[in-house]
Parts: sequence; structure tokens; C-alpha cells
Amino acid sequence: MLRDELSYFFDECKDLTTQVDVFNTQLPKEWIDEALNVTGSVSVRRRKIAAEDVIRLTIGMSLMRHEPIQEIAARLNLQSKQLDNELLARSSISGARQRVGSAPVEWLFNRCADKWLEQKHYDDLWHGLNLYSIDGTTFRTEDSEENRAHFGSAQSKGNLVSAFPAFRLACLMNVRSHLIKRAAISPFKTGEITVASQLIDSTPAKSVLLMDRLYHSAELLHHIEQLGEERYWVTPLKNSIKYRVIEKYSDNDFLVERELSTHARKKSPSLPRKWQMRVVHYQIEGFEAREIATSLPVEKYSAEDIIALYHERWEIELGYREIKKTLLKGAITLRSKKPDLVIQELYGMLLAYNLIRHEAALAADVVKIRPTRISFKTTMRIVLYDYYGMATASNLQTLPARLKDLTDTVKDFILPKSKRPNYPRAVKMRIGKFPVKRSQKRKENA
Repeated sequence: MLRDELSYFFDECKDLTTQVDVFNTQLPKEWIDEALNVTGSVSVRRRKIAAEDVIRLTIGMSLMRHEPIQEIAARLNLQSKQLDNELLARSSISGARQRVGSAPVEWLFNRCADKWLEQKHYDDLWHGLNLYSIDGTTFRTEDSEENRAHFGSAQSKGNLVSAFPAFRLACLMNVRSHLIKRAAISPFKTGEITVASQLIDSTPAKSVLLMDRLYHSAELLHHIEQLGEERYWVTPLKNSIKYRVIEKYSDNDFLVERELSTHARKKSPSLPRKWQMRVVHYQIEGFEAREIATSLPVEKYSAEDIIALYHERWEIELGYREIKKTLLKGAITLRSKKPDLVIQELYGMLLAYNLIRHEAALAADVVKIRPTRISFKTTMRIVLYDYYGMATASNLQTLPARLKDLTDTVKDFILPKSKRPNYPRAVKMRIGKFPVKRSQKRKENA
């Protein structure tokens, strides 16, 4: 239905004016110009497609996932007024993207993330601390020789290779707003912890980092503690880790000590021979007993608070679902055929995601709820639709009112509070790939 409405809208408004840039409301032109200048992507020559328009194109490639890139360029009015739409060939767009490269888009993503995360939103803090999470995921690329040589293939049996090249993405995400602060990309064969370790130094002061069991690495966690400025971590304890209880705070809350191996200390000389941490035991009805390790001090934070806090780690998984299922509409194979353009497209995707999440956060402040209670899917549709309306505005003085109306519309789509399921998880029988062949006798009886 929305697709039909957008098609009708574009048919009625084919000649988009250049007085207002489509994504300029939350992305000031000064930031885009600075991104191009800092990364050395400014061209003196007059091009068919300006460098700043290429950046907007990379964002539009995610917002209009199933549209051909030439159609996206035409809708965003990237071409010069002297050029007919049909003369803007696919090769011209590809050449313009290659000239700009990935560096300006990455720089702009980091600049926007820092600026937007400086803003405080309703219920944004936990006991005065920011909540962040690090986790990894994977994406696929077009099957070109350059992409396969650069990113590699997913794991497979024997000498077989995966159908598409794949790469790893790790993100540092605010779990209360779903805004992504930093991202790291690497070939698929690079370990997830290795990729995620590049994000640790970007963790803000006065924050808690929530991670899953994979990230319980003494080297990684000790590094977080060494950063200081009230940076804490919370992660489940691996079953293989041995420790000795030093002090008992309560029946389920302990101070323990681990003796780190010689191999670990040789790999990371900053590690001590003995390392202390806090361990909290808990069990939810219907689930197995678990242990959570943390650096949060017992004097300020109770075991009950930590148990409730850890389950917010799942928010980063929901954020990845919003990107893959809603923003990309399930098409996790990026369309670019060159490694640098893949990275450019990826940062454009993350920038588009943050744009939508930032708008949802502004709307959530109006009604005093957490930003994650605003529907991402609805926000994306409204933002996309309304930004095109702003692009056709002939009177710039109407933009503030239109932006306020956008925020007022988004705030009406509030999701109900999610409840934790009260049933235990279970491994169920896998459905066969092929239909079951029924006997001839059963067919006759049927």
C-alpha cells in the first residue's frame, strides 16, 4: 500500500527542486562538506554528479533497497539540470561513487553518531550510566573476484566455498536508543572478538558495556577496566572458567579471583597473574542456572539490578533485526561489486539506520518514553515519505513546521512494552528439506 502511495507521489512530483536537499534536515551540508575536505575527496572539476550527492545516494540505496540505483539517483535528483535522466548511465554513477570512496561516508557516520549520542533522551541512563553493547553479525556481497579476494568466503566443508563472499560487522550500540556509535568491518575469516576489540576504546566514559559469553576474554575485559573513567562491563561466565571465591557478599553474589595462564600473559603483558571480578548467580524459572561476571562495584549496584540489566543486551540483536529485516527488507547481500564501494554502501546503510533511530528518539522525548518503544518500521516509512515532501518545498520557511509535524506523527506509533516469555527454550526437530512421500495405500484411503 505504501509502495503504491510513493509511486503515485513520484509520478505527481517528477521534477524535484534543488532548493532543499532530501537528507539535509538532519545532515547539515557543512558536515558533508567537512567529510569530503577532511578525507581529501573534494574535486576541483565540475562533475555530472557532485560528491555531496554521492553521499546522499549511498543513504538512499538503503532506504530504497529494492530500487535500481539509477532510479534512486533520479528520484533524489542527483543529476545536473542540463542532463536528461536517461543520459545518467549506471557507469556514471559507479564512477562517481569510486571517486568519492568510502572514507567520507565513514567520517560522516562517525560525526553524526557522536553528535546525536551527545543528546540525552528520556530514560536514557541506568543509575547515571550509559548503556552500550557490542556484538557482531555478517553480511554478504556480490560475487565478484575483487570482493571474494578481499573479504573471503564463509566457512564450508571440504574445499567448497560459499555462494557469496562474506564479511563481519561489529557495532557499538546504545541499547536504550539503538543508535550505533561505532562500527568495524573485516574479512569473514577474522575472528569476531578481534573485530569487536577495535571498538573498545570508543566506549564513552560513565558507561556499562553489555556483551555475550563469547566476549569473556581476560585481555578484552581487563583493557576496559584500564580505560578508567567509570567504564564497566557485564558478561556471562563461560562454564570452562575456574575461579576461587574470596568474599561472599550474599547467597548469590561473590568476589572471585582467577589465575590467568602464562600463555595469556605472554600474549598480553599488561595482564596480572591473578585477576579479580564479581560473579552473580541467578536462575529464572524454566531456565538453567547462570552466572554473570561484572566489574560493577557491589557498593553501588545490587545483584538484582545487575541481573535485570544484563537482559538489555538483547537490544543489539533487535537492532540488527531492524537493519536486516526492515531497512534492507531481508536482502543482506550488498549490491556493490568492489570492496571499497561495499564499505561505502555499508556505512551509508548505518547512517540511514541512525537517521531513522534519531528521529524516533526525538519523537519519544515528546511523549516521555524510551526511543525503542517507537516503531522502527513505521518511523522509516514516515521519514522516507515526508523527506520527499520536504524536497519539493518551494518555501524554505515551512520546513521547521514540517519537521515538527513529522515528529508529532512518529510519536503516535508506540509499541507495547515487551514481556519476557515465561516458557523454557527447547531444541526442536529440524524440518526436512523435502516433502514426505506418502504410501500408495494411504493415498487411496485419503
